[in-house]
This record gives sequence, C-alpha cells and structure tokens, in this order.
Amino acid sequence: MSRDVVAAMTAYTLELREAEIKLNQNESPNDFPAELKQQVLARVAERPWNLYPDFESLTLREALARAHGYEAANILVGNGSNELLAATVATFVGPGTPVVFPKPTFALYEKLVTIAGGIPIPIVVDPTTGLLPLDAMCNAGGSVIIACSPNNPTGGVLPPNGIDALLATGATVLFDRAYGDFAEDSLPPLHDRLVTFSTFSKAWGLAALRVGWIASTAATCREIRKVKLPYSLNIVSEAIAATALENRQVYERNVSLAIRERERVFAAMQKIDGVTPCPSKANFIFFRVAQPRRVFDALCARGVLIREYADALRVSIGNPGENDRFLEALSAVVPSGREEKERP
Repeated sequence: MSRDVVAAMTAYTLELREAEIKLNQNESPNDFPAELKQQVLARVAERPWNLYPDFESLTLREALARAHGYEAANILVGNGSNELLAATVATFVGPGTPVVFPKPTFALYEKLVTIAGGIPIPIVVDPTTGLLPLDAMCNAGGSVIIACSPNNPTGGVLPPNGIDALLATGATVLFDRAYGDFAEDSLPPLHDRLVTFSTFSKAWGLAALRVGWIASTAATCREIRKVKLPYSLNIVSEAIAATALENRQVYERNVSLAIRERERVFAAMQKIDGVTPCPSKANFIFFRVAQPRRVFDALCARGVLIREYADALRVSIGNPGENDRFLEALSAVVPSGREEKERP
C-alpha cells in the first residue's frame, strides 16, 4: 500500500490529443539548428558509451558559470528543472513546514510539498494586474516561499524588488524563472536562502533534452547535492546544452520571436469579443472565455491544441503562422459576451 498522502493524490498528467497546431506545452516553435545537432552528435559519437557520464557534470557547470558570472560551485544541473525542484523541496521542506506559493501556478509545487509533509499555503493570484501577490505572499508566514515569475499559467511577474522582499521575511525562496528569459529579467544575486531555477527547455528550444540548472551559494548547493540523484544527465544532453551556450544567437532569436509574437497575439485577442487575455511576460497567454471547455474542444476540432484549466485557457506562443491559425480559430468558436447575456 502506498502512503496515505500519496493515495489521496492524483498524478501530474496531460491529456494527449493529436493536433496540427500544438500550442499547449509552452514549447519553442523553433527547433535547435540542424548543423549544431550534427556537431554535437559527432562529438558524442567519439566518446565511449560504456562509461558513465561525469559524476559532477563539471563541463556543463563550468560552461554555465562562464556564461553567467558564477563559479561551478554555485551551480547544479539535472534532468530538467523538475528533478532539481524535487531535490530542493526535499532539502528544505519536512513534516509541518509551511510553504507559500501563488495559485494558480505550476501544479508540481504543491505535489512536492505535500509528498514532503509540508503545509501548502496557496495565495490567490489576480491575473488582471499581471503581478504576483507579493504582499500577501510575504505576510503568509511561510518558512519556504516558491515564486514562479513569470508565473505559469497566468504570465504575471513579481513586482520590482520582489525577490528582496521575499528574502526579507526570513524564508527560503525557491525562484523558478523557467520563463524569465521572455520577461528579459536578470538572474538575482546569490544568497544562502535563495535557489534560482532555470531551464534549457523554453527559450533555448531544447525541451526534448530535459536539462535544467539551479544557482545558489556554494553552501546551499552542497546541501541540495546531498539529496539530488547522481548521474541524472546523459552525455548527449550535457553536450547539447554546452554547445547551446556557445551559440547564444539561437537563444536570442527564440526570445525575440516569442516576445514580438506574444505582443501581437495579445493585442489581437483583446479585440475578440468574449475573450479576456491576462497580461503576460512569458511565452504564453492565459485567457478567460465563457464555456472554456466548449472553446477548447472547438479549437481542437479545428486542429489547434491549447491548454485547458478549470475556468480558463492558456495558449503557447508559436510561430507567426501557428499564431494566425489560433487567432482565426478562436474568433470563430468563442461565445461572445453579448451572446452569453442574450442566452436565457
């Protein structure tokens, strides 16, 4: 028998549907350049495959350190930021630990906290402001605070100096900036009570490789290192991530396209009667419509797959053609506010 807390949970999952236009997982619409793929594969082919990867992933950590002005001791890498989130929560959260996070947000946070025996304290987000509820999060009494900025799924961000305010509470802050590249933010200074999470999945267009990394002080990284699983990155993922860092133009192209298209799509959505998009600094837009399930199904029927939530929808920013298909389909299927009022 599983533990009671696990038996009471549902698995983190995603409804699988086929669609011509896939805008449901916040992926980059741009694949990694073919010539760089070939360079990496040739390099990997020269390496013995019967030997384990570097136990400490030192080559990749040193590359990240050079790129961001850190030392290798300030960085840990893992199989996506999800693995590092699990290790970090396990490091700082135990039975009875109060953990504050916005809601809605990435569902994995609450699951990991619950599994660790912590006390989840969700703070409701007002998506109309585009900001996370900083004051309420600071005053909620958390020993650990998790902040995703820009927040998934709402796209809102922490106000200026938000990280400093969260640290001033005395809490350990887990700052997830998986989408921070699209907000054109900068990495915060290192602090013993701050762990910053980043990923190659979004802005770099490497979701298939599952490479994430965290930055903190050497002392904090040593503690998380005790919990993190060994050998969690394979040689292919390590090599591609290191190659990506040597070719920053890939990142810059992806970010520039996402920001430009996000602003264009947001402006177009504001003009569609019955659609209320929330301000976003990410590579997606969270929006509300009447009968979201009906709209979701109708978009799928037109070959456009987005993400459905209990009372809202989220669309990833694709390439211009994909975004045009989405906007055309949305205009055709969404029930307008006027129609809802007239319905008996």
